[in-house]
Amino acid sequence: MSVAEIGSAAAAAVSGGPGGLTAALAVMAKPTNSATLGAQLDAYGALAGRWRAAQGGERTSIAQALTESPFGRRVHATLDAYTRAAWAGPEAVPPAPEIRALKAFDDLDGADQQIVAFMQGGQAGEQPASVGAYRARLQSDVDAAKAADVPPPRRPDSVTLSDDAQARLAGQTPAAAAGPPPVQPRTREMAAALAAYAKAVG
Repeated sequence: MSVAEIGSAAAAAVSGGPGGLTAALAVMAKPTNSATLGAQLDAYGALAGRWRAAQGGERTSIAQALTESPFGRRVHATLDAYTRAAWAGPEAVPPAPEIRALKAFDDLDGADQQIVAFMQGGQAGEQPASVGAYRARLQSDVDAAKAADVPPPRRPDSVTLSDDAQARLAGQTPAAAAGPPPVQPRTREMAAALAAYAKAVG
């Protein structure tokens, strides 16, 4: 049986009792290479799931495997390095953080990309993401951040001209330059009213 088959069988049997747990722990203790990585990821995921329900000594053994086994240390070192490389700083604004996270992922070697995608790529209730799926998600975050960062098109400036200005542009004499409006002739009734008012106040 290959290492990958052992790892898959161990991961499937972890919930079945001590034998499955022992097999998963053994896979985690092996050196990590292209032949063992997939099995170790399966075993790590199975142990992490088992840890939530484990009690007492079993919980302690699983915790030690997840943090102190050779593969457990590799996982934590990889995630720590990726997190630090992806950090764009406290004052970074989109799309800088998204671009930095994508570049940090692209700079990882193939094995570390698999580890990051497996550990961080799965959504709640979903299977862990593949390298391609996780990178596509990072690229989608970059594209969305860039689209949100594009300012709306500037509205053209508008100028409202006064009636006089419009008249000048049309080659006409503005009303203000044409002199005061003509005085309307007084009617007899208005003249009589004004005379009576002047007499009363005089």
